[in-house]
Amino acid sequence: MTAPLSQGTLTVQRMCALTGVSRAGYYRHWAASAPRQEETAVRDAIQRLALAHVHYGYRRIAAELRRAGLVVNHKRVLNLMRQDNLRSRGTAGGWCRIWRAAWS
Repeated sequence: MTAPLSQGTLTVQRMCALTGVSRAGYYRHWAASAPRQEETAVRDAIQRLALAHVHYGYRRIAAELRRAGLVVNHKRVLNLMRQDNLRSRGTAGGWCRIWRAAWS
């Protein structure tokens, strides 16, 4: 169990009793609304890498984060990049077109 949080002199249990809200509902809302520090740190690192390396996609950014010591999954990086509307400037098949143009 978590330690009871207090708000000034009132405990969470007393505040919930006064407002008619269940403690479970209070903690559920608090957990959903409070941003996790870990997520904000990962999101900040992703944004910094995406701006510094505009041609990096989610796979390269995930690899850079792992090299920096953050434990992060490529699917999580992709999801956070989609939420923040971060996209690489590279195009799908771009290297293939360059290679074909050099040999034609």
